[in-house]
Amino acid sequence: MNEFDLKSLVGLTLRSPMTAGRVILAANLPVPARWASAVVIVALAGILAWIALSMLPVPVGDDASVPLAWIGSQPLLRSGLQLLAVVLTAGLMAGVGRMFGGQGWFEDALILTVWVEAMLLIIQLVQVLTLPLAPQLSAMLSFVSIGLFFHLTVQFTKVLHGFHSGWKVLLAMIGTMLVFGFLLSFIAAAFGLLPEVPA
Repeated sequence: MNEFDLKSLVGLTLRSPMTAGRVILAANLPVPARWASAVVIVALAGILAWIALSMLPVPVGDDASVPLAWIGSQPLLRSGLQLLAVVLTAGLMAGVGRMFGGQGWFEDALILTVWVEAMLLIIQLVQVLTLPLAPQLSAMLSFVSIGLFFHLTVQFTKVLHGFHSGWKVLLAMIGTMLVFGFLLSFIAAAFGLLPEVPA
């Protein structure tokens, strides 16, 4: 991104996410570079997730009781699904925002979403490093990661579309997630991917 300091951008993102979002958009990365960044980020996230999983104790019992648990042990599949999630998130950020009068485009939403993933990747790395020594701290960082995701996504959506109210963006984001989650659960149930409820 015009060789700006990524380390400084990390700090700026934590201090002033909207300013960081404007810097990212002002870099005007070519579209292929945005897609390449997405692939690299999800690949690194997949590797870290596989490392973390390999450090956990092997569960006793039948893994079939946990739906789709086998995905965690497949780095390539996990990365592919995460890339799909990044694309869907960017698409929803751009599309839903435009439904509410925003002016953002998918390509800009994509690079902003990729940067959110990059910030979460830092937390994921800290989790992997602290897992052997302080598993409780590693678990607590998961909540930090969730909070950071919502915070950055809201602020970046405001930058992307020129919105002013963070609360309205957050409510729209939660509503979109609920609707999308319902649709996914319906599809999963149709394909028999949800666990059976014992009689």
